Amino acid sequence: MATVTSTVREEAEIGRRHTPDFGGRTLLLEASLLVIFTLSTALAIVGTIPIWAAFFCNLVVLYSLYTVVHEAVHSNISSRRKSLRWIDPVAGVIACAPLWLNYHQHKRQHMAHHSHTNHDDDPDIYARGSFLGWVFLRLPHALLNYFNPIQQYRQCKRFNCTPREVVYTAVSFSVYAAILIAALAAGFWREVLFLWFIPWWIGQTVMLTFFTWTPHHDHHEIGRYRNSRVSIFPGANFLLQGQNYHLIHHMIPSIPYYRYRASFEEMRPILEQKGVRIEGFWPQGERKAQVTG
Repeated sequence: MATVTSTVREEAEIGRRHTPDFGGRTLLLEASLLVIFTLSTALAIVGTIPIWAAFFCNLVVLYSLYTVVHEAVHSNISSRRKSLRWIDPVAGVIACAPLWLNYHQHKRQHMAHHSHTNHDDDPDIYARGSFLGWVFLRLPHALLNYFNPIQQYRQCKRFNCTPREVVYTAVSFSVYAAILIAALAAGFWREVLFLWFIPWWIGQTVMLTFFTWTPHHDHHEIGRYRNSRVSIFPGANFLLQGQNYHLIHHMIPSIPYYRYRASFEEMRPILEQKGVRIEGFWPQGERKAQVTG
């Protein structure tokens, strides 16, 4: 039997070279997205721009904003600056608001995903199955549960949120609900529908598909080199905000999204040796790993 040589130390060294001291680029992304969202919404409400133009602006924002949340969850904004750890939850909480996400609960859930990727107790295992079943059944059910306070409390308990984090979740959910109810009561149902809810639904559908379904499909393979994949096609890095290199994130979560590609290119000979899934746009599903020593 051939001996498989560990390359984890070499991979970690590559990861260190691609981990910045501070993830200021993510803060710039967040600020830009929030400015676009605020301006497009305000200009549409006063009639300066057509509502359809604001719709598409907000769709892009609500698709892109989760990247900020994801970086914050992994402390990739403060990065090596441990004295600035407070920036991650602040940036994360702000980015979560337009997405109707509860930052502290979501962080616990996402860490569980990393610990149990593709196992039956993976929080994202609900994505396991066909694409049509994902888009038309499992994902809509998950999105509707964002608005279910009982389900949100159950998720807090499931992922062992502290009592303080449960309170934070309840407060954030209540604030979101109060803003939504106030907007509807004031007669802004059309604006809520076309400037937030529909763009949110489409944006989250696309985002979760490329963060959850495609990187891990068919959600059965486990292990450092097989629990996710690399997807290479024209424009992928820009359109998917680096998540076409999702395997890199699972291997070394401290690498920020804007350095996934460079990390992959440096690490590629190792990854090919380990039998990783380097595919095109559409996932090929489970196949036998070809690992050589």
